[in-house]
Amino acid sequence: MTTLTNVGLPVEIGRIDQELGKLWEGSDDTKTRASLMNLAIYTEDAESISTNTSRIAEIADAHACRAILIFADPEAVDSRAEAWIDAHCHRATGKSERQICSEQITFQLEGEMAAAMPNIVFSHLDSDLPLYFWRQGNFRRPLNEKLWSRVDRLIYDSSDWDNPADQFDIVHEIDNFTETHTTLCDLNWTRLLGTRFALAQLFDHSCVLAQIGKIGQVSLTTSQRLTGLLLLGWLAAQLGWRHQSLLGKDSFVNAEGGQIDFEITEASGEAISNCTFSCQEATFGITREEGCSYYHAQVAGSQISAAPMRIPAGKSKLTDILLMELGRGGRHPLYTKALAVIEPLL
Repeated sequence: MTTLTNVGLPVEIGRIDQELGKLWEGSDDTKTRASLMNLAIYTEDAESISTNTSRIAEIADAHACRAILIFADPEAVDSRAEAWIDAHCHRATGKSERQICSEQITFQLEGEMAAAMPNIVFSHLDSDLPLYFWRQGNFRRPLNEKLWSRVDRLIYDSSDWDNPADQFDIVHEIDNFTETHTTLCDLNWTRLLGTRFALAQLFDHSCVLAQIGKIGQVSLTTSQRLTGLLLLGWLAAQLGWRHQSLLGKDSFVNAEGGQIDFEITEASGEAISNCTFSCQEATFGITREEGCSYYHAQVAGSQISAAPMRIPAGKSKLTDILLMELGRGGRHPLYTKALAVIEPLL
């Protein structure tokens, strides 16, 4: 049996709304409850509860919300369900003393009670505000269509998955539960935003632009293979490369029929620490040392003068990546295209 600590005031599940009301009745006039969305976070890792609570506090500073944090242990022998409430308050902008507060409801569901998660989520949503659902770790079958069809933005991190091919199949099933489709938000894709921007800046270089159609090999160094594959998928989709497999070897072919080989090396460090393109006449790419906030871009060749550049690498902290995702609207069409490209490589 897992015991959660420092998650707020313990309450009976049937009295959560009443206890939240008392919480605000007992606060002073400088505090105002606010909510622009429902944010549900589901985890089966008890050790992540404290970290998730800290993340919710940071998120609430930028996006007022009702946060529902769920720790579930479906494999537990005994069944139990417990709940806690808390509030995260932040000073409003300007010189005002007023504080904007977001609510957090934490649930612990063990054994058979874990199956009640969808009903618990639905019964504690804040009115008809959109539901952002962050599913941490691996998805499980069977899928609850009632739950997933109500999710407006499904957040997950594919870098955490044990079996990406199976997990992507599940994500596609969830995406098809509604006619309008849930917006898929892969934090593994979002963390590549700075890398993709750096490469776009590199490709704007006149010497590189002349060599793009002559690329013969791409070499990536990444902290996680799937992260590298997503970047490779983006490159292929944007440059018009198609996948081919000959004699058991995977590669790409450009519009003129030229072959592009690729190599992905896993190493500790940043999500993408190196991306190098090789042509007959030139090499160019970006590198990033661990902890550095910049990519160093380099273009070199027999007919090209060395042209070093320094390009911002973007944010890499998980909470910052999540905030970027929560702050944007719309879907991720480039992500869908990248996935279609790398599907045979999963």
